[in-house]
Amino acid sequence: MRTATLSIRIRKELKEINWRKEIEEFIERRIKEVELMRTLRAMDEALKGIPESSEPAWKAIRESKERR
Repeated sequence: MRTATLSIRIRKELKEINWRKEIEEFIERRIKEVELMRTLRAMDEALKGIPESSEPAWKAIRESKERR
């Protein structure tokens, strides 16, 4: 794994917190959020060209299960 250095200055009383761990966890969560948003946008774009169904989804699912 490649790493990069990030330096910050904090007050001494804040030094008791494990900032490296806190910052890494925050960055990982944020990256997941950004990736999720990109995926959702891509899905929205893909679905734009598909017309809405005239029948409810539950009906199509039930019919599909009954055909098995």
